[in-house]
Amino acid sequence: MANEIQGRGPGAGRTCYFQVRNSTSGFVWNGSAFEAYLSGTVGAYDVAMTEQGLANYYVGNFPATIPAGIYAVEAKQQAGGSPVEGDSTWGTQDFNWNGSIAVPLSDLATSGLVGQGFPIRLARGTQILNFGFKMVSSADHVTALTSGVISGQIARDGGAFGVLQSGAFTEVGLGWYHVQALTSGDLLCNSAKLVFTGVGISGGNADQRDFFLIMQRTSGQ
Repeated sequence: MANEIQGRGPGAGRTCYFQVRNSTSGFVWNGSAFEAYLSGTVGAYDVAMTEQGLANYYVGNFPATIPAGIYAVEAKQQAGGSPVEGDSTWGTQDFNWNGSIAVPLSDLATSGLVGQGFPIRLARGTQILNFGFKMVSSADHVTALTSGVISGQIARDGGAFGVLQSGAFTEVGLGWYHVQALTSGDLLCNSAKLVFTGVGISGGNADQRDFFLIMQRTSGQ
């Protein structure tokens, strides 16, 4: 997408740009990351805008590498040869960004919920307690596995499988179990594959239970 930031400017033929701030911390985008505002590096905070003809209407591309979130955008007019702190502001807005396009706030996905047109996601690097799943007997693929001994593994971002940081499992009943926690370390990735296996105390295995998770980056990540 392009020209997500736009508005009627301070006059035709001006040099304009905008700055992006993290709405939760006030950190400003420096072209590659959000940082605490420093007067000495204000020249790194500008994102260029262009005028449509001489129509006094300016547009700019929201940086595609900024993760999904809600941001404060401030449009400014450059007075000299480079941006300075004294440049005048001619527009501000709260900007809702899903990582690819601008969307209404009601469409942004949050952890474990579905935003319009987007997949189910868990928040990146955020612990999930009591992640539940059901195990059934491999003998008929229907009968609930009860009194099972459960283990789990995780592969993050295409890497090799390894043990979960929290390997404690609890039986809920009717074949349902939960892992005590998918830790923030387990989920500090962009995607993850989960595999759960089980063996009944009195014998018999469970069908392997597999999950694929997509992580939702939160503001500032």
